[in-house]
Amino acid sequence: MTRVRGHGAIALSLVALLAAGETAAVDCSVSTAGVAFGTYDPTALTPNDSTGALTVTCSHDTGGGRRVNYTVALSTGSSGNYVQRELRAGTAILGYNLFDSATRTRVWGNGLAGTGIASGSLTVGPGVGNRVRQASHPIYGRIPAQQSAATGDYTDTIVVTLTF
Repeated sequence: MTRVRGHGAIALSLVALLAAGETAAVDCSVSTAGVAFGTYDPTALTPNDSTGALTVTCSHDTGGGRRVNYTVALSTGSSGNYVQRELRAGTAILGYNLFDSATRTRVWGNGLAGTGIASGSLTVGPGVGNRVRQASHPIYGRIPAQQSAATGDYTDTIVVTLTF
């Protein structure tokens, strides 16, 4: 039995976009805990599922309270498309994808062509306990079952885009 060690690294290559007309009273950032699939068994009849986490943090600098609406998009990674992302070990490829819910029915992408995005809102304001707010979004990963794969350490890098 061949076992393949694979993990998806969601690198923090962050692009933060501030909506036009907004002031700098609120600053937001994102942090991630990558999706680590562990060992992949190509003879298994069930997919290899794993989860990671993405946290949006908004902080308040000056002025009155503020509600911040945001969206979080994920890039295609090395595959260049959302239909099937690719983990790579040299020239070897192992298909996988990232989803926005535990049902793993909608790919987490950029909101176009049927992909989803994460969105939310945080209220930050002056005063103790109100200056920093966080929201967590699980990332659900899946490697489909019974793929032929060479032994190796498989990785991919996803760019996270936070717009607020």
